[in-house]
Amino acid sequence: MVQFGILISTLLAQLVTASDRHKIVYKSLQQATNECNQYNVQGGCLTRCVTQITRDWNDTLGMSPVYSRFFEPNPNDVCSNNRTQRCLQTKNATIPTHKSCLRASEAVQCYLDQYGEVNTIVPQYVRFTTYQDVQNLFDCAAILGYWNVEQLDAILRDSEFKRPDTRCVIRCAMIRSGLYSDAEGLNMARYYVLCGGYDDGFYQRAAECEARLRQEVPCEDKCLLAQRMASECIGEDYETSIMQRKGNTYNTIYAIQGSDVYNIDGQNANSNVAMTSIQRDKTVNIENVNSDFYKYGDTVNVNK
Repeated sequence: MVQFGILISTLLAQLVTASDRHKIVYKSLQQATNECNQYNVQGGCLTRCVTQITRDWNDTLGMSPVYSRFFEPNPNDVCSNNRTQRCLQTKNATIPTHKSCLRASEAVQCYLDQYGEVNTIVPQYVRFTTYQDVQNLFDCAAILGYWNVEQLDAILRDSEFKRPDTRCVIRCAMIRSGLYSDAEGLNMARYYVLCGGYDDGFYQRAAECEARLRQEVPCEDKCLLAQRMASECIGEDYETSIMQRKGNTYNTIYAIQGSDVYNIDGQNANSNVAMTSIQRDKTVNIENVNSDFYKYGDTVNVNK
C-alpha cells in the first residue's frame, strides 16, 4: 500500500510538471517536512516551518483557511469546518501569541482532529510571496521587450491598466503564476489559495463574469481579456496582482538599475532609507532629496 501511494504521488508530480511549465510551485506536506528537516528546525517548531513553506501559517494572522486543501473531509460531515474554526478560535484565545511554534502545532492539530483525513503525499498549489510577484512582473516586462526605464516606469504607474503593454505584462504574469490561460480562463482553484479562500457564491459570480467578458471583449485582444477577468471577476473582492497593491497599500517601492531589482522600504522625504537587492541581497543606502515622497519610477542614485 505504501509503495502504491508513492507511485501515485510520483505520477501526480509528473502530471503537475507536464501541465505547469512556468513558475508554478506545488508542494506536499511530506515534501515541506523533508525541506524543514534539512534546515535542522527544532522539533517543537517543525510544524510551524512546514506550514510556512506551504504559505499557510502567519505568526500574526494564524492559519489560513486554505490549509484545508491538504485534507479530505467526509462529505457527510457538514460540521467539520465549523468544528475546526471553533477549535482554532479556542487555541488562539488560550495560547500566548509569542509561542508561535506551539500555536502553529495546535492549529494543525485542530485540522487533524476536526476537519478530515490528511493527505501528506499529494502536492498542492503554493502561492507566491510578494517578492516573487514583483520579480515575475519584471520578468514578464523583460520577456515582452519592455526593458528600458521609461517603459517600466510607465507600466508601473499605470494602475488603471489603460496601456496595452501594461495589460500584456499582467497577462504574462498571470500565465506564469498558473492563474490563467487563454483557453480555460481563470484558474479558480489556484485563486482560492491566492486569495485565502472565499464563499461558494464567489465561484458562480466569477463564472458569470468570465462569460460576460468573453462576449464583450474582442477575441483577438487577449491581453485586455486577461486583465479584465483578473480585475473585474476577482479584483472586485480580492487583489489579483502586485499592480493592484500599489497606491497606499504597501509602503514599498521598487527601483531599477541595470538588470537588478531593488526593494526600498520607507517613503520619508529628504532622508536616507535602506535598500535591499531582491536578487543579490545587498544592502546599500540611497538618499531621497527634492521630493515630498517616493513614487514608482522616481530617479534615485545608487552606490554599491
